[in-house]
Amino acid sequence: MSSIRVMSYNIQGHAAMRREDHLPKLAEVIAAAAPDVVGLQEVHCRTRVGPVHQGEVLASLTGMNLWFGRSCAMDGGDYGNAVLTRGTIVDAVVHPLPGSGEPRSVLQTDIDLDGASFTFFVTHLAAWGRLLRVARMRQIATLGDVTARAKLPHVLVGDFNVPPAAEEIRALLAHGHLRVIGDAKEATFPMTRQRLDYVFCDAPWTCVRAEVIRRGPSDHWAVVVDLELG
Repeated sequence: MSSIRVMSYNIQGHAAMRREDHLPKLAEVIAAAAPDVVGLQEVHCRTRVGPVHQGEVLASLTGMNLWFGRSCAMDGGDYGNAVLTRGTIVDAVVHPLPGSGEPRSVLQTDIDLDGASFTFFVTHLAAWGRLLRVARMRQIATLGDVTARAKLPHVLVGDFNVPPAAEEIRALLAHGHLRVIGDAKEATFPMTRQRLDYVFCDAPWTCVRAEVIRRGPSDHWAVVVDLELG
């Protein structure tokens, strides 16, 4: 493996309750981008949204391998983050994140892809702007510690629910081992025209290309990044 294509996608899983074609259209966006690994947020597993595991459906439609990371129980099922990859997931752990409001977590996976190994993290931080800023800052502190312990080259993706100039992003970068990839001016949340979704990586990686995919059924646009391992 000389390079990987990474995607971060908040899939707005609850929208599948009112749109039967929501998951197939998400799969079309993912398949068209041809990523090697995808971090998904807002994934429902047999909640009131529907009787299906959304991660399993997307894995089947895209032909990728799946690992689901439960953040909390919801409406008789589970809710959280997930990883899709064309590689092999050899290990995975869910780290709970601190803070009030909806329970949050970061899913850590070790992936083998074309003979190379790396660690891939996906998360979704607290929403509600200033109201839960203290919670997000605590979550950022935990994220910084968890990612710093990774022994392999690593990538962190997710919906951070804050714009690039926010204190939360500065605090994560201040840990010193991660850098943000892509153009901060490109919105990923059309409703507010802000960037809320990010890809971070550590030193061994070089960014070749970064893109926001401005289409799809979710209220977020996906972020796609091509990385080379130096």
